[in-house]
Amino acid sequence: MVTLLLGLVVQDPGATRAESLLAAHDLPAARRAAEQLVRERPRDAGAHLLLGRVWLAWPTVGRYDALTQFRTAARLAPGDPEPLYRQAEAGFRLGSDDGEWIAREALLRLFALQSDYRDAWARFAALYHDDDVWRRLDRALAGHPDDPTALERRAVAALGLREPQRADSLATEGLRRRAASVPLWLVRAEAGFEAGHDAAGYAWYDSALAHADVDSTGALWGQVWMIASPAEAARFDSTAPRDARAFFQWFWGKRDPNLVTPENERIAEHFHRLSYARRQFHVLHPLGLYGRSAHYRALAATGARDLLAALPAGSDSFVVLVGNTPVRKPRGSRALGRADSAAAATRQAPDVRAAGDTGATPSDALTHLDPRGVVWVRHGPPDQRLPRVLDPLHPEPIGAASALDLESWLYFTPEGPRTIAFVRGSAGLAGGQLGGDFIFFPATSHQLASVRQLLVTDRTTLPASLAARVWGAFYRAADGRRTDVYYRAAPDSAAAVLWDADGGAAGRATGPGLLRLRVRPGRYVLGLDVDSAGAVGRLRHDVTVPDFTAPAPGPPALSSLALGAADTTADRETTLSAMPADLTYDAGRPLATYAEIYGLDADARGVARYLVRYSFARVRSFLDRVLGAGHAVVLEFTREVATPDVALERVVLEPGRLPAGRYRVTLGVTDLARNVKAESVALEIVMR
Repeated sequence: MVTLLLGLVVQDPGATRAESLLAAHDLPAARRAAEQLVRERPRDAGAHLLLGRVWLAWPTVGRYDALTQFRTAARLAPGDPEPLYRQAEAGFRLGSDDGEWIAREALLRLFALQSDYRDAWARFAALYHDDDVWRRLDRALAGHPDDPTALERRAVAALGLREPQRADSLATEGLRRRAASVPLWLVRAEAGFEAGHDAAGYAWYDSALAHADVDSTGALWGQVWMIASPAEAARFDSTAPRDARAFFQWFWGKRDPNLVTPENERIAEHFHRLSYARRQFHVLHPLGLYGRSAHYRALAATGARDLLAALPAGSDSFVVLVGNTPVRKPRGSRALGRADSAAAATRQAPDVRAAGDTGATPSDALTHLDPRGVVWVRHGPPDQRLPRVLDPLHPEPIGAASALDLESWLYFTPEGPRTIAFVRGSAGLAGGQLGGDFIFFPATSHQLASVRQLLVTDRTTLPASLAARVWGAFYRAADGRRTDVYYRAAPDSAAAVLWDADGGAAGRATGPGLLRLRVRPGRYVLGLDVDSAGAVGRLRHDVTVPDFTAPAPGPPALSSLALGAADTTADRETTLSAMPADLTYDAGRPLATYAEIYGLDADARGVARYLVRYSFARVRSFLDRVLGAGHAVVLEFTREVATPDVALERVVLEPGRLPAGRYRVTLGVTDLARNVKAESVALEIVMR
């Protein structure tokens, strides 16, 4: 150690000069100085390392010269990881499959020396992995049995080998040696989900979330960013570490596909998809030119236009790929071109660079998944997956194209069908040759729009086949500033959440019977789920919560109208609890009403007078309207109340007053002091 410290203090003038020239990017002078150093000290690993760095910085050429120097340095200093790290760097600069092999071999040797060196792990993660690579990584790291980092990375290798029990065991040992580690908790979570033990997966993922504020590695975000929207990514970037846990709770909360259950099934679904995509859709040639060069992607785009562009304006034909050859097809045929005549008329085809690129980087280079994997993680298995077809909406097989080289996916979304084509084209498309990894290959402008939409959204594929019957009601809260929102659903096991404009859960309620949420007035997204013996019903839609805090000058404000199957008037929640979820009542039983009126004017005595009118209008068939049958049942009363701020309006309808049938019920209130009228939202009920 003393000798090393002295070496650091007494700097070699030749090495210092070469370093300065390299920093100034005076490469010819730096090379001459470094070569002189190597001649003077041929067995000095540092001199060879310095010369290799100069060669590595040399434009266009020099990578193999650099590799030679780095290998010499590694031979002279077998215990130093730096020459191996530089060999990997040279491999990345060389690119292609040869460069990848060089980088991978160097990094595996490096890990045998040191489990955590600079960004070697991130570089290794970007390379291709198969079972043999994972096993070799495990053997390299096994030489560090007491190192928590080595244990963590061996656990990752075990996951890659589909050995979740072994991964969990290694992560457990790592946690024993490192008391708190978000990456190790995440490995245990992944192992639980991979083994089919979702309960364990949820528990360990929750442990990771509980320590999100100390996740300096960014591991939590690293596992979910690929399903985030641009707005969510921007929000994460502006989130302080102390608020990280709240961010992830918000991120997952609005994706929860079953609000009734304590678990968020979307988390398990995400990890199952991620595991499948890593195995099935890993990029095969990560150091190929397509992922590293915008210029090369431009050439691929040119090849796409050569293959897909239609003939000049006015033509009645277009071009498709048959085998590896562009072939003209009639405009009226059942093939992809008929869907994109506008693009054809201007000889324009969608640009593959516009599909999936993040800035100047394609999405597969960031995720290490080909585009199919990126879409799979976001949206799950496609509703249709067609080999040798470019457009599922016009499923004509493309000649002799191999099912291994070309496929298209179809998703049915609320916005309509979304289709995507994938072609094995990262090795280039010029001349119609297919090869390399899959890339997005939008054949029409509709497919380009599909790609753009699917890459900023995600969805659950967990079924929700149960039809939920539900109603909602709004009343002023006791604090006078907020609004009480009630929901009643059938089946009875239900959960409701109101998400605000920022996606936060402003109110949440779970359980059987009547659900109450207290929120501030405004616009929300309602999430309401019902669960019956595992069958789920799911409802998501916009809701405007009315403001009853300070009615503006004008008509009084009315709450929702409650109709309880009861024989006496009661308070708000008792009446609402007696209100069936399907709004179907027994015509032979009495019906109790309840409503609240806000903002009536009072006279000099402090008393408010109003006229109330209940209308039970029969929802009539066409024949009833022609015959004039089924007139409305109307009840009117004049009231005086001593509490004009909140007047409680209640009445009981005796049995038989409403014959069997369907009715639209409204409540109208006229403030007699000002002669202004307000009417409630109509409520549709069934008497049977």
